[in-house]
Amino acid sequence: MKRFYYTALASVVALAALGAPAHAALSVPQIAFSSAPLQARLNAYGESINVLTQQQDGLVWGSTVSTNSTMTIQFSVTGNPDANEIGIASLNGSGTLVTGYDALFYPSELSSGAFAVASFRPGGVLKVSVFDASAALVAMRSFSGVNRSLFAYYLRNASGTYHSHAGFNVSDGYKVHALAFAGTGENYGSWWLAWEDSPISSYASVDFDDALVFMESLNPTPVNHTTWGSVKARFR
Repeated sequence: MKRFYYTALASVVALAALGAPAHAALSVPQIAFSSAPLQARLNAYGESINVLTQQQDGLVWGSTVSTNSTMTIQFSVTGNPDANEIGIASLNGSGTLVTGYDALFYPSELSSGAFAVASFRPGGVLKVSVFDASAALVAMRSFSGVNRSLFAYYLRNASGTYHSHAGFNVSDGYKVHALAFAGTGENYGSWWLAWEDSPISSYASVDFDDALVFMESLNPTPVNHTTWGSVKARFR
């Protein structure tokens, strides 16, 4: 039996802007879109989320104040994520994108149930380990110059590169391509990021159901443990 020992933490919060409030707030305005597919999926995972009225201001992200030198986040992929690269785009202190993108998943690694464990280390180092749905290690890689205090997420495919912050989506007329939702119930304290992976002409014609990523921070001590099976069972 494979066991997963929680390895690191700092609480992860969505930041409402380029500052660092303690909690994310509802996004204004709420995007009206073709919500039925995404709503059905989140309902199936036991979430009590209204996808049309509970969109969070998940533009940019970062760690809360913590004495932990390492922050680790697990990213789980649900459904069919298509041929997308998904990862982290670092920002500098003024909120400007830093050159270079750090992949959590490459297209060949994406399948329903795949997950990545991303560990932000001292000195701006990011270590990524990618696993398939059976918890078999698929890939390991390391990036430098990563700002754990302020970053965005991105999704990239043949049609373009899209960011969790619409202000960086210049090529698409600054359209929103990622909706953030706070987890409820047993997922309280975790986050969902729902992506639209094609150019958008009208929000009414898109469903934000192209890649659904579940994000949770991991405990810093090796005391608590669980099986990968119990962690992944929620997303099958």
